[in-house]
Parts: sequence; C-alpha cells; structure tokens
Amino acid sequence: MTPIPYPKTQGLLITRDAHEALAVLKKLVDSAEEKIRLAERETVAVAIGHRKGDDPLRTLRDAADTLRSPDFETAVSAVREKMQVAVEWHLNLNN
Repeated sequence: MTPIPYPKTQGLLITRDAHEALAVLKKLVDSAEEKIRLAERETVAVAIGHRKGDDPLRTLRDAADTLRSPDFETAVSAVREKMQVAVEWHLNLNN
C-alpha cells in the first residue's frame, strides 16, 4: 500500500477533526430533540386528561437548558472553527 503524502494526510486529519466536532454537536442536538419529543407526548397526555405525573414544562426547560449550556456553546464554536480550518485547507490546496 502506498503511503498518503504528508500534505494530504494533514487534510484528512483536519477534515476528520471537523467531522468529529460536528458529531459532538449532533449528540447534544439529538438529546434536546428527544426531550422535546417527550414534552410533546406529555403535552398530549395533559390535553386528553391522562396526566400521570408528566410535566411538559419541566421537560421543555430541560431541552432548552441543553441548548443554552456551555457544552452546547463550546460544541458550536468548535464546529465553526474546525469547519473553517478544513475549508481553508482545501482552498489552499486548490490554489
């Protein structure tokens, strides 16, 4: 197997870092989405009179807290930064 030349290896690593940063952000978004789905189900239960300790407001606040958390802000910043680095690397490669 022929080794990948160094500049192309660097591009691979930079692009992989951007993908990994996006995966971390996606996990946080998926968590908030699941909480919102639960809040929807809880709201339906309340609306039809089958409330069994469900608290859609609490669940919505949990989802909102996920999206306001320092972890979320850090993940968004990391994705922006790493995507920009990857785009710039590829632009420089093609110039």
